Amino acid sequence: MKKIFLLLLLLITTGVTSVFAETIKVRVTSSKPIYEKALVRTPHTYYQDVEVEVPYNCGRQHVNRNEIGLDTVVGSVLGVAIGNQIGRKNGRTVAKIAGGLGGGYIANQMRQGERKNCYRKDIVRKKFTDYSYDEVRQLIGYRNCGYIGSKQICTETKTKQRYIYLDTRY
Repeated sequence: MKKIFLLLLLLITTGVTSVFAETIKVRVTSSKPIYEKALVRTPHTYYQDVEVEVPYNCGRQHVNRNEIGLDTVVGSVLGVAIGNQIGRKNGRTVAKIAGGLGGGYIANQMRQGERKNCYRKDIVRKKFTDYSYDEVRQLIGYRNCGYIGSKQICTETKTKQRYIYLDTRY
């Protein structure tokens, strides 16, 4: 009995609310397009010959590191002078010898003669891209209008509509 009563009450309440919740269907009499200005980026690609410097290994320059040159002598003399300033009493002789050997070694190692890079000019075809910007009108939607009596009703939608539906509950 309770179940039947609850079911009957549910049917009555939904019937009453559907009487008050009505949707009005209004026929659209005009649909006007809505446009917006936009910038469109268009790429333009072209190729051009460009002169570039390309590195290449043009060989090794031979240097005899075992020969004693002026640079080695100067480095040894500077090393002895620095060792003389650093050392004290009996350690001064050891500092001079170490400074002379170290200065000579460093000066000898500083000689050029390692790998030598050369450059040649070469023509290379490169790809370039420029862009142009054009202002265009873009369609963003429609303004759909219809009449209820003498009152005009309008809505904006993305597509053209045949009818406008109004909910009278609000």
